[in-house]
Parts: sequence; structure tokens; C-alpha cells
Amino acid sequence: MTFTDLYHVGVVVADLDAAAAEFEQLLGVRWARPRQQTLRIRTQEGTITPQFRYTYSQGITGQPLIELIEAAEGTPWWPGAGVTSALHHIGFWADPLASTAARLSAAGAPVEAAVLDRSGSPKVFTYHQLVHGPRVELVDPAQQEAMYAWINEEGG
Repeated sequence: MTFTDLYHVGVVVADLDAAAAEFEQLLGVRWARPRQQTLRIRTQEGTITPQFRYTYSQGITGQPLIELIEAAEGTPWWPGAGVTSALHHIGFWADPLASTAARLSAAGAPVEAAVLDRSGSPKVFTYHQLVHGPRVELVDPAQQEAMYAWINEEGG
């Protein structure tokens, strides 16, 4: 993984629809149709199965995108009470995901949250909190084709 594998910045917002509308009105950003998902996530406190709602800016593949995630208390996407928005992470494609996550962990940026397979290996994504910087999200490139297909759907 290198800086050139950067593909998005994630921002947690209090109201997904209002934030997307504001970005659209003020900056001309077009958005993919919002998604709501439930994932089983291992955090440092234990395993949770939250629902979360999110969208991505529509853009040309290869350019950094914006991900908006609706804040949800008790999840990794909670910026704190009264916080309307916060930079949540910088997202990178990481191939292979498991060894890249292990490398970051060994370097002092442990896994903060991750989706794990049945054997306990990371799949889909991991979050790592840097000591002197923002959270980093590592994403399995196996997600790339389906993600870009959704983002670039017409009528998003």
C-alpha cells in the first residue's frame, strides 16, 4: 500500500441527506444512491452488528472520492455528542488486506475495527488509528468493481 492507493476520504455527518444536499448545492458534488448496510464488526471493545448508512461522491475512477457516513452512536461512526461532522478516515486500497493490516498494526497503528471472516482474518475493510494522524481505512480491492458499479449508477 502506498499513497497512490488513496481513493477516498470518509466524513461522518449527523444527517446524511442534509450533508449530501449541501455538498451538491455548494460544490456541485453528485452522489451515489445512499446505501444502508448491516455488518458484523470486531472493535477493540468486542463484536457489534450495526446498521450504517452511507454514500459516495460520483466521479471518475482513480480520483479521490468523498464518502459520507451517517453518525450512529455506539459504532465506529460516532464522532461524539453534538458533533455535526468530522473527518473520519482516509481510505486506501490494500492488497493483500490481511498482511497490510498486520504491517500497520505491527508499526503501532492497531486495528480499531474490522470485518472478519470465519477464520478471524480481515475482509472488506479495517480501520487503524495513527498515532500522529487520522484514522486509515484499508479496503480489500476485491470490493472495487462492485463499489464503482454502484457509485456510477445512473440516477444515483
